[in-house]
Amino acid sequence: MHPSVRPKADGGETVADEGNIALVVGLLNTLERELLPAIERGDPQAWGRANRIADAVLALVPDDDREGSDLPPQRVGALQALYVAARPSRADVAARSCALYTFVTRGREALDPQRRSRPPPLKLGRPSLLPVNLVAAPSLAFPAWVPEGGVLGGFRLVRPMASGGLGSLFLARRVEDDGDPLAKDVVLKVPHDAAALAAYVPEGELLAQFRAEASALAAIPVHPNLARILAFDVAAHPKPFLVMELVEGPTLEEELAEGAMTTARALEILDGVLAGLDAMHATGVGHLDIKPDNVILRRGTGAATLVDFGLSGRHVRKKCGNPMYAPPEVWSDDRAPESAFAADAYSFACLAFELLTGSPLFDGDELFGVIRKHLAHDGVPSGIASLRARPELRKLAEILSRGLRANPSLRTRIRMFRTELARLGPSLREVVWPVEGATRLSLPPSGSSIPPAKPSSTADMPWSDYRVSRAG
Repeated sequence: MHPSVRPKADGGETVADEGNIALVVGLLNTLERELLPAIERGDPQAWGRANRIADAVLALVPDDDREGSDLPPQRVGALQALYVAARPSRADVAARSCALYTFVTRGREALDPQRRSRPPPLKLGRPSLLPVNLVAAPSLAFPAWVPEGGVLGGFRLVRPMASGGLGSLFLARRVEDDGDPLAKDVVLKVPHDAAALAAYVPEGELLAQFRAEASALAAIPVHPNLARILAFDVAAHPKPFLVMELVEGPTLEEELAEGAMTTARALEILDGVLAGLDAMHATGVGHLDIKPDNVILRRGTGAATLVDFGLSGRHVRKKCGNPMYAPPEVWSDDRAPESAFAADAYSFACLAFELLTGSPLFDGDELFGVIRKHLAHDGVPSGIASLRARPELRKLAEILSRGLRANPSLRTRIRMFRTELARLGPSLREVVWPVEGATRLSLPPSGSSIPPAKPSSTADMPWSDYRVSRAG
């Protein structure tokens, strides 16, 4: 018996303490974050190390905790067994990647059976934020629509990656590159399953929405601060898809969670985001989903890179976006859809506040409560008021405030944002991060002229991916 496992009264085993659980979690994180990318690159030594770590994980997980997780029964060689099962339908490297991903997923299910019914935390190091179940969270396994063999339009799906507002992301590789360790992986984005949205939107309408912006996205230029759009296949069966560059590196969400930001670095990241948005706007396309986990800091260069163009287009879409960052016109039925450029300016101001202060501008424990905060101010929510109360931060507050105006036509445009922040930069770089305002106001300023509006019901919001704070 392993020394960190104690016997139960019925003769079984159970994990002795939290330290043992932490050890298993650490080993699973090593498999996923370090060895999975190496295996996907075809590193032959990574596979042997992964097998050894997998055996160590199973030695620490009691039998009763493995029930229902579908882990192979053997204590030694379980990862290899999963590989053998995947090999008939996948090339060698893809089969190994699939086996390791499956092992990590099932290992976490063994530690926490409830994990199968909820998505993983989105923020690390800060309060855990989880999506509201407006749309059923996608399974970590491949959905039923994926063809046998995992091939979609000339691309082999390697594993699921994430789920966004309108679709799911998959790591993929061109079929002709199977077995080539130097081949570059890509990201495929496809619409959500019809079953996930059946209560809200017919699949035909969803697919039409997905296809509608194909021509607009095709115009997005090659730019160092934008993930490249590589291809579209709007006629692929059973799903149309968008092929994007795989940008490697931490998200801004993860970088903020580390708590090691500086004001100078924050300003550099914001300038990169603005550069990418300016390039998009020059072609007539807005991003429309600006938020920390859609900004990746490229491995090697650290350049801020905008990813996930699933909502991008020329016009604002009602009820589509993250309520922590999406502008008020998205949520109010009383306001006509406005310019995508003005919507990006509003979302950027929210992002800039969070990056500079370390705290979201709009947050809360309840969905409509956050939306009401967007609807109840005219450029000076409490967080901006707290910055404006400090003389040395007043200019910053004014710049952000102009991007947050309730009337989209009054908002600062992205190019002007970039110019103004560049001028202000030298006076802000030495301010200690996180930038702190005066005592926060609990209510919007009394001068606000925008009365609270009633947002739409939850059932009218199928594509939002709101996250609520939860202790953890």
